[in-house]
Amino acid sequence: MHPALQLVNAVALLSWSLLLLHAVAPAAGPFGGNAGLRADNARSLFLVLQGLMATEVVAITSSRKLSIGNLMQTMLGVLICLFRISCAILVVPFLENALLQKVLLAGWSFSDTVRYSALLGKDVRFLQLLRRFCSALLFLLVASAEIAACWTVLETVATTAKALLQVQIIVTALGLPVGTMMFLKSAMKSKSKDSKEE
Repeated sequence: MHPALQLVNAVALLSWSLLLLHAVAPAAGPFGGNAGLRADNARSLFLVLQGLMATEVVAITSSRKLSIGNLMQTMLGVLICLFRISCAILVVPFLENALLQKVLLAGWSFSDTVRYSALLGKDVRFLQLLRRFCSALLFLLVASAEIAACWTVLETVATTAKALLQVQIIVTALGLPVGTMMFLKSAMKSKSKDSKEE
């Protein structure tokens, strides 16, 4: 891995770790006691990290061969990025449920903490397997939390935002089984490959 990319991944890992700490223990974290992304600094850092994720999706897409499987993975990555940003901007400011605030941020943060740990430790098989299985499990849990959070604030947001969130709820609900199966299939394929190499 190029040293510059390694540095970017290390900074991203540290940033997501700070957001994870803020999600599980807001008072002890670096962003104050507000739940989840209702703390302005936490939301700003989150949006910067989502910008990095969008850049990664574009870079990975441009390096992949054109196929149905790769197209589906790309669409999944784009929708995850867009819906996270949508939740941060349209849902979080109106979400009074502190538990949902924590679940959303903890899920997003833990997922990317594991992901960047795996990127930095490419030769550590445990991290690679952990990333695959965490992706499948967390996608199911966090996407469900996103649906619940969007549903909770539907009557609070403006008409345009409400229409966007309704679309997001439908797309997320339809994509939930597909995305979970894609992540599980990837995890099982990775585990099978590791078993053969041993």
